[in-house]
Amino acid sequence: METVLLQFIDTLDTSLKAMQAQLGENAGMGKLTISQLHYIDAIHTLGRPTASELAEHLAITRASVTAGINKLAGMGYVLKTPSTEDRRVVHLSLTDNAQALVSAKYAALQRYGDFIRSALSEQEAHNLTAILTKLVTLFAQNTGINPQSTNPPSQEQ
Repeated sequence: METVLLQFIDTLDTSLKAMQAQLGENAGMGKLTISQLHYIDAIHTLGRPTASELAEHLAITRASVTAGINKLAGMGYVLKTPSTEDRRVVHLSLTDNAQALVSAKYAALQRYGDFIRSALSEQEAHNLTAILTKLVTLFAQNTGINPQSTNPPSQEQ
């Protein structure tokens, strides 16, 4: 089982990286780095975070986030809006182009899920769901990553 598991993880990793690269190309965002794509995804997940909230979510320094966000804002993917309550606070949001990338990513993930589901019987799908739920919980406990942090775009976005 160990060999098959390693092959599965490697295949999944390679496939997801290729999918992410293709999404960037298809959305006209091929010039974005993986880190920048992570910033975009995190802003989507958090809603309208501040730079500090984004830094905490990504577990990186606020200085790194500030530099990354300034670059993305300059490229036209992130908007910085001062808070109405406290002008020192700036909220981050995504432009329509960045939202299109997020939507494309989740559509591709749905296709991946549908592909996997189509290869399984009802019982196998049930068993896989139970196993993956257990693994997601385990990863969350060991990494501190919230398993609820992958939110597909809502219809109004």
